[in-house]
Parts: sequence; structure tokens; C-alpha cells
Amino acid sequence: MEIFRHDSGITVYLPCLIILYICSFVTMIHILLNMRDETERAKLWLLFVLSFPGLGVLLYLCCGLNRRDTLGHRVKRIGGQMETAQDPALQQLLSKRNLDISQFHAKDIPSAPYLAMLDRQFPAQPPLKGNKAELLCDGNGAYPAMLQAINQAKTSIHMQSFIIADDKIGHILFNAMKKRAKEGVQVKVIYDSFGSFGAMTSHFFRKYSNKTPNMQIRAFSRTVFLAPWLNQLRNHRKLLIVDGKTAFLGGLNISADNFRFKKKKAAIHDLHCRLTGPSVNELQCVFLRDWCIARRCSVTDAFQPEHFPVPEVAGNNTVRVIASGHGYDFQGSERCFYTAAATAQKSLWICTPYFVPDSDFVTAIRLAARRGVDVRILLPKNNNHWFMRMASQNLYEPLCQDGIRILERKGIFSHAKVMLVDGTWCMFGSSNCDVRSFRLNYELDLAITEGNFINQIHLQLLQEMNQAEEILLADAAAQGTLHRLAQSFCALFTPLL
Repeated sequence: MEIFRHDSGITVYLPCLIILYICSFVTMIHILLNMRDETERAKLWLLFVLSFPGLGVLLYLCCGLNRRDTLGHRVKRIGGQMETAQDPALQQLLSKRNLDISQFHAKDIPSAPYLAMLDRQFPAQPPLKGNKAELLCDGNGAYPAMLQAINQAKTSIHMQSFIIADDKIGHILFNAMKKRAKEGVQVKVIYDSFGSFGAMTSHFFRKYSNKTPNMQIRAFSRTVFLAPWLNQLRNHRKLLIVDGKTAFLGGLNISADNFRFKKKKAAIHDLHCRLTGPSVNELQCVFLRDWCIARRCSVTDAFQPEHFPVPEVAGNNTVRVIASGHGYDFQGSERCFYTAAATAQKSLWICTPYFVPDSDFVTAIRLAARRGVDVRILLPKNNNHWFMRMASQNLYEPLCQDGIRILERKGIFSHAKVMLVDGTWCMFGSSNCDVRSFRLNYELDLAITEGNFINQIHLQLLQEMNQAEEILLADAAAQGTLHRLAQSFCALFTPLL
């Protein structure tokens, strides 16, 4: 009887083990084939799969697998349709757009190392002069300006955001867009199904899109519970374009957490900007390409003459639009960060909510500090993701050893994302200084190299730093053993964060 039970157990479990190890082997092959350019992530996933054959495979399906070879190819194909347009009307529209924009190419800017390097990194995205960028602080500064622009819209309203919340701010802005849509304005909204999951499941979007003429709302890509890898490539952009003339972008999502009501304080501090001038034309192209993916339509259907009014000089800011992500300029935001680290001569100030870059970028800014650059990293003291803060703290001691100043902003969680280099140019937009923004997310940033906006950013960062406390080398080195252990453990997941 004992022998029978023993043999029966083997008969049941042996096939399961064989299937488990076959799945693990196939997963490892997939990792090696698809992460050839991301060795740190590959090694981490291989370790998971080898150490925990069943759990490791499941985690890889949920957090490691992505659609860069499928969604990325679709996005790239849309760009190819723009370059090889067959429809006469579309050819005429794109030719006119390119001619209008070419008049604003900034060819007479004084030579500088960072300009030459940015030109080499982004040859298809030239800087455009004649823009006006205005800094907007928090939802109290941004939402009223956005609402005013929506109420004055005449032809089109294009919005996309990572988070759109079913709350008071969401309803105020969407009610205004719905009203304009009923009056004949074409309204298009793109949301990310991961970031806006709450609004999606509460039927917030259906409420506004159903039975509202001229108002269309679509997810950039679908969320499928049985296929969690569909959530990895997230559209992290925040953009509002009105009539093809005025744009709002930065780090601000659509949420009441960013707004200070009379009886409720804001939970999140953030920075946004209003942009007018020829670069809005470039932002319009980014939105419409995303719309082709969300709506599953052709470039001919999405691109219309009213979307591209003749650009005019609005100010003295020179702006380069950097749209990064698979199918766009892959690792575009990462290359902009590296350009700053490589060419900074006097100062490099980085303000970000999440600082978990790869080891190569950490080395780059440490080398910049060693050659005498004033490197400062401004982070929130109160982070909305404790494990992100722990992973960042793991870097404090080595960074401080090389003279890099770490400042933690006190008060509410700061979601602001901006980088100022030598006090002469800045990177401003949706990108965090982390691996997810570098390699996975669809991000939208501006590299601004001239004009009054640089002074606004400089003053704002000084104000942010005045509200921060500096982490000294002695403070970073005085952490207890358990705290160090927790930091090191969270840092192991840096390639995934």
C-alpha cells in the first residue's frame, strides 16, 4: 500500500514539475532574446525564474513582458504613413505643415556643446524658435488656465493624460469639453487604461462620450486582466492642445489631488506649463499619432487641415519636442538626461519624484560632480511610493561621497519633473528619472534652450530647495542595519521600478 501511494504521488507530481521547468526554460529563452540591450533587467529576471520557477514565470508575465515589438511596430508604422503619404490631400497638408515649420528652425543659435549633442541625438526633432512657455505651479495655477482655454475653443480640443480621475476636477474639465463639443468643437481624449483605471471602471468616460456629438474618448491601449503584460507600455504623457495654437503639458495629471480647495488641501505639488508658438504644431503631430493608435484609424483620417493653423511667433523660447517611447524616439528622454550629464559645465539640477536610474546614469552624474559640476538632486521627503524612496536612499551615500547634493523637499508629495543645466537650458515634461520612463513609458518632454522660461525655472527650483532639507554624507552613512537592508532590497528592483 505504501509503495502504491508513493508511485501515485510521483505519477501526479512529475508531469507538473516537467511542465513547470519547461515553462521556466521557455521564459528564460524569451528573456535572453528580448532583453539583449537591457542586461541588468535580464539578469534580475533570470534570477527570479531560476530561484522561483513557478512564481518567477508568473511575475515575468505580470511585470516583465511587454509589447514593444507589437505596439511599438504599430506606432512606428503610423510614422511611416506620414513619411510616405499616398493620399494627395494628406501629402498637401503635410508638405504645407513642414514648410510652415521650417521657417522657425533655430539655425542661428550660438554654438554650444549641449546643442551639438542634442542635434546629434534628435536629428528629426529640430529646435524651433519663436515660442512662449509660461510656468504654471500646481493645479491652482494650471487648471483655471486650461479651463479658460477649453471654454474659448473654436475648432478642436485634444487632451491626453496618464491619470484622469472621476472627481471634482475631472468633472469640471470634462463638463466644459462636453459643452464645447455640443456647440460644434471637435473633442478627442486619450487616457491610459492603467493610470485611469478608476475612472474607466466607474464608467466616467462612457458618461461623457455616449450621446455627445463631436466628443470621442479612447484608451491608448487596452487593459486585460488575463494578459497583464499589456499594461507595461504606459502612455505617461500629459497634454492639452486647443485649436492647434495653445498647449499645456508637464507633470500634472487630471485629479483633484493637485488642487487646493477651501476645505481641503492639495495632496500633490506639481509643475506644468502653457506653450504657444510653432512647437504646438509638433505637439499636435504627437497627439494625432497617439490618436491613430487609440482610435485604430489611419493618418489620413486623423490629420485634418484645421489641426495645423499657420504658426506665428509668440515669444523668445527655443523649444525642441522630445516624444519618447517604442515606435517614437526610443529612449529619447534617457538620452536627454545623458546629454545633460555629459555636457554640463557649471551646474546640473534634477528635480524628480522618483530617482531610480540605471547604474550607468548614476556613474555619469558622479563623474560630472568630480569634474566640478554643481550636481543637485531634489526629491520629495514624503513619497507616495515608499519602496521608490527606499531605492533612492540606497544611492545617497555614494552620491554624497562625490559631492552631489541631495535635497528632500518637505511638505506634501512633490510630483514635479524638471532638469536645469548650467542655468541655460532645461528639460521639462512628463519624464521621471527612472528606468520606467527611460525604457518603457511613452513620455513627452521639452528641451528649452533660450528665453524667459529658463529664468522662471531657475527661480522655481531655488524656491523648491528653500523648502528642502539637505542630506549630508554623515546622515546617509548613519543609517541603521535594518534600514540599509531594506534600502538594498528595494534597490534590487531598480530595473523594474
